[in-house]
Amino acid sequence: MKNYSEAELDAMVLDSFGELTYKIRFEITDGFSSPRPLKKYEDFLIKTLGASVYNKIRGLFYSEEYRKGVLADMERAKVVCVTYFSEEYPDKLKNIPAPPLILYCRGNTSLLSRRAFGIVGSRRTLPNILKECKKLSGQIAGEFAVVTGTADGADTAAAEGALASGNLIFVAAQGLAHVYPAGSAKLYREAAEKGLLMSEQRPEVGAKAYLFPVRNRLIAALSEGVLVVSAGEKSGASITAEYAFEYGKDVFCFPYSLGVPSGKGCNRLLKKGAYLAENILDIFSAFGLDFTAQKKIELTPREAEVLAALKEYGEAHISQISAKLGCQSFELLAELSSLEVKGLVARLGGNRFSAL
Repeated sequence: MKNYSEAELDAMVLDSFGELTYKIRFEITDGFSSPRPLKKYEDFLIKTLGASVYNKIRGLFYSEEYRKGVLADMERAKVVCVTYFSEEYPDKLKNIPAPPLILYCRGNTSLLSRRAFGIVGSRRTLPNILKECKKLSGQIAGEFAVVTGTADGADTAAAEGALASGNLIFVAAQGLAHVYPAGSAKLYREAAEKGLLMSEQRPEVGAKAYLFPVRNRLIAALSEGVLVVSAGEKSGASITAEYAFEYGKDVFCFPYSLGVPSGKGCNRLLKKGAYLAENILDIFSAFGLDFTAQKKIELTPREAEVLAALKEYGEAHISQISAKLGCQSFELLAELSSLEVKGLVARLGGNRFSAL
């Protein structure tokens, strides 16, 4: 378990009181090197919480037994806490209103200091847009950590596209003891193993509707820019984009034809000043990056042969690829896995693969 400084542990203990102290956490921490001096805010806290509640909190706050219990809870949950007072805590979060006191993390916390780019979209996203989202995410992950939510649809496609590179920050709205949606358990596990899975909510907090827009401000704040690949007239993706506008970040959107419900939000954001993005060049050029100059990935002759065959199909079952190459399906597993790690192929499930 990580060794925490006094200020980090104080932040963890304060956060452990949950919703009871939510309104006063940042009153205590704002502008101070440590949240410890509760005495300074005694009048404010008593007025807010009541004398009996304040006295209970004060007693627990300085209790060594309670502090050890908080650490034990985190260790059991296999969670590392990056607090407002940690060296790893990103400055880009400190500069927003009501920054999280704690980021509960599983995985590579060094990604918090990397350049990051957000990709979000609707649960109801067209299949061709999901494919393009996955492809773009893999390309963006060559220069940025991809930040996205955990919803079905576009968020999942963005996460899957970045997963092979390990440059993924997967931001949950609920605590990490819960998986939402339930079918994403495998993706949660892989995100923690290869990238970073994080939440500002204590592990035991379940998924609640109001937590999702609260979470979306973190995606916008962590990112230098945000790509909205789909958004209905009212959607969480649009909320993320509005936060990005508020924080002075660049917003990019896929354009949509008239009458496509999942594109109404994108077209509205384009009218508001978002950049139109049709491919990776539209995004990289805004940051002065040359996509064509990215390091060429070396392939074995067999990998190049498998990739060329898959590119002809765009998306295919392993049996189709093996039939084209005149071999057994199992003989291709090593090459397909290697190409997936190199970010050139995406596994779609059901032994189907797509070239990125």
